[in-house]
Amino acid sequence: MGPGGACGVLAGGAMDELIYGVVRGVDVAAGPDAAPDDRRLLVFAVDTRTHSAARLLLDLAELDCLDDAELPADAAVTPYVYALAGPAAVVAAAHARFVAQLAAAYARLAPTVWEGGRGAATPAEVAAAAETRLVGLETLTPERFADLALLELMGDEEVAYPLAVAVPLPGGWEARGVYPAEGPEDAWRPLVEALLEAWLQVETVPGRDRPWTARDVERLLNDPCYAFGLQLEPQADLVATVAAFTRSLAERPERWDLARLEAEYRALFARLEASGRFRRGPDVPPIIPLEAWLRAQLARIERLRQAEGGGS
Repeated sequence: MGPGGACGVLAGGAMDELIYGVVRGVDVAAGPDAAPDDRRLLVFAVDTRTHSAARLLLDLAELDCLDDAELPADAAVTPYVYALAGPAAVVAAAHARFVAQLAAAYARLAPTVWEGGRGAATPAEVAAAAETRLVGLETLTPERFADLALLELMGDEEVAYPLAVAVPLPGGWEARGVYPAEGPEDAWRPLVEALLEAWLQVETVPGRDRPWTARDVERLLNDPCYAFGLQLEPQADLVATVAAFTRSLAERPERWDLARLEAEYRALFARLEASGRFRRGPDVPPIIPLEAWLRAQLARIERLRQAEGGGS
């Protein structure tokens, strides 16, 4: 999720390895005068192309917003799909480990809760154990990704059926996923399969597919590619780091001007690249004048200071 435009996922690099993602879709009419069967699928994802493992867990709540969004009456929001994508052989091996972790967790359930359960654990206990294993997560593995899925599958009221889907992708790639269903025959399957096919190719863009939100604007202001032409990934981690840095500037007593502010941000970007936490991609043409970007940061620093009741 995030603004489109000149900046995006780096070519190569993150795309050459297994991708973990939590994906949802919104099925809507293609237009106000479209035929009833002329539909459009909007794709929303939080995945490791743009997120580290820790940031993925933090930003997963963004997908909850779809449940409260103002959508047309005939719109349909899909369940959460916990998906893997990459070269078919790599995905198959990872998915086998993912499913084995799910099976082990379901086996812990009492037979009265889940047919095939051989233990005495409640769904809440299984979910709590999975949540404990996610504490301090730095790197996603198929097992830890299954633990993340278990938090959804165990449910608040009843245990969901973990329905698996798989679709071939171009270039010998494949996407496999699991989503919470009522049983092995589920009406969501065709839409979920279409969602997995579109996942890596389609992304909702503010201003084109949906209105701009305050969060979209914040992301634009926190990603240096828009004003500096500098691409660093994971993008979501970068955006969060720049936002925190701006807050720290607001807490310092200095009276900032454009030149000093530019030096501070350039020094930050150099530190981030040297840290090894971020991948540097090819520079892109800036689409926001640097002075305008810096003035927006100055305005934001002033708003932060006023909100905290601080000084100038």
